[in-house]
Amino acid sequence: FETDNTPATAGVYAHLYPNFQNPLTKNFTIRLRAYSGGVCVNDRFQTITVNAAPKVQFNSIPNTCLNIAPFQITQASEVGAVPGTFVFTGPGVSSTGMFDPVSVGPGVYSIHYTYTSNMGCMDSATQQIRVLVAPVANFGYGNPACERNTLLFSDSSLSTVGSLTKWTWDFGDGTAPVIQNTPAAFNHTFATAGLYHVKLLVTTVDGCNSLVKQKDVDVKPLPVPNFSFEDTSCLPNAIIHFNNLSSIADGTENQFVYSWNFGDPGSGVLNNSIAKDPVHQYSAVGPYDVKLIVTSGAHCVSQKVITLNTIHPQPKANFDYNKPSVCIGDDVIFEDRSNGKDGTVSAWFWDFGDSDISGLQNPSHTYSSTGKYTVTLYVTNSFGCNSDTVSRQYGVYPYPVVDAGPDKYVLEGAHVILQPVVTGNGLQYQWAPDLYLNNNHVKAPVCTPVDDITYMLSVTGEGGCVATDKLYVKVLKTPKIPNTFSPNNDGINDEWRIQYLDTYPNCRVQVFTRTGQQVFESRGYKTPWNGTLKGKPLPVDTYYYIIEPESGRDPVTGYVTIVK
Repeated sequence: FETDNTPATAGVYAHLYPNFQNPLTKNFTIRLRAYSGGVCVNDRFQTITVNAAPKVQFNSIPNTCLNIAPFQITQASEVGAVPGTFVFTGPGVSSTGMFDPVSVGPGVYSIHYTYTSNMGCMDSATQQIRVLVAPVANFGYGNPACERNTLLFSDSSLSTVGSLTKWTWDFGDGTAPVIQNTPAAFNHTFATAGLYHVKLLVTTVDGCNSLVKQKDVDVKPLPVPNFSFEDTSCLPNAIIHFNNLSSIADGTENQFVYSWNFGDPGSGVLNNSIAKDPVHQYSAVGPYDVKLIVTSGAHCVSQKVITLNTIHPQPKANFDYNKPSVCIGDDVIFEDRSNGKDGTVSAWFWDFGDSDISGLQNPSHTYSSTGKYTVTLYVTNSFGCNSDTVSRQYGVYPYPVVDAGPDKYVLEGAHVILQPVVTGNGLQYQWAPDLYLNNNHVKAPVCTPVDDITYMLSVTGEGGCVATDKLYVKVLKTPKIPNTFSPNNDGINDEWRIQYLDTYPNCRVQVFTRTGQQVFESRGYKTPWNGTLKGKPLPVDTYYYIIEPESGRDPVTGYVTIVK
């Protein structure tokens, strides 16, 4: 009951009925009792219907992030199952409860939720929502950006509210996104050249994402180093010409910077070059690993290593000859002893020192005059490599002039000195055979012969040149004079044969009768006397002779008898 002791007409009275949501309506009987005069009373009864009031529940709203899509606020609801409608009001929220953080920006905002039942009954509640400041994604990358090379990416993102916990990278090259949980720098490799849209999204510990940060990375092509060189080069001066064949996909070869390493550390500073098409001289066979580093105009670097193993050792020229020296007019055969090393000798270049040359392997040569000649030879092998030039002095000597002298005649038991006439230099003598000589190696030996003998005098001069001549020594033995002969033509003892007299070339024989008539005379005794005078036989008788052998032998006189 509620009593008003000073009532007035048109007075308004209010009463709060207990809140309920079920059932949807409740009926209440209202009694109004009015008093007058203190004792007069009247009651009036009237039934009213009270509708269920909605019951709103609005739980706290978690912090939200700025850079997210609009989302539905789900924390507000009518929990009494009272039919009706609701409406949201407040900054950034739609009537249906869609909240758009971007539209309001960072800050704390009050969101009001009002629920109106179908009967017009209302309930409402208010909650605050905090829009957090979004992190700012940012990054950098190293230089140069080259295909197939690692490129260092470094994070420079910031967050003023909450620490960063997640980095999502998209390199725009078709590879899967890379999710990192640390801001540490890391490498990425682009497989091919091109313009890539690299994106980074960072997330805070509150789950707030940044806007996507995009940077365009212009990945340049790598140069393609390449070169060639001669197939063959020869020591000792193996000069290699390098032909640069380097290229690049964008056609900027004119911006290339070259760095060569010839793999020849023994050459010191000459082991390197920055020329496009350099030349290098090698002093050994190798092999050598030649490296070319090419840097493009965009500072992209590539290198190429090619093994150089086409350097051939120098052939070694050498020769011998069949004679250590020759005599004028003699042939000498030069014998090639060259070593082609890793190839075979294919060409010979002889110079005999007398303006004559040859291309034969083993040439024969005849010198037309005496003297010292410098013979040279160099060869070429099957790789076209020239050898060194080998030189040797070669002597051509004259023959000594030898005249052993006229034939000698010596009386049996006597001796004679052999006196040849010889001209030349460095002479050596040899008489053969060495019979009857006191020394067969001197120029003029003493000869005491027993029998006739022919000597061969060999004289060796400079260069071993040998000349010879013969000398005949006739031993003039004592003639043996028979004192009878019988010229009767019976073939027996028909002639007066005087043994050994024919060896006296200038002997004189005279035969006389008893009365002193000369019946025979001859110079030399090649034809014995046959006992005739002017072709007519002489009678049997004793005849007297005078024999003058000469050649140092005294005349001999005596007699001879013709018998028949």
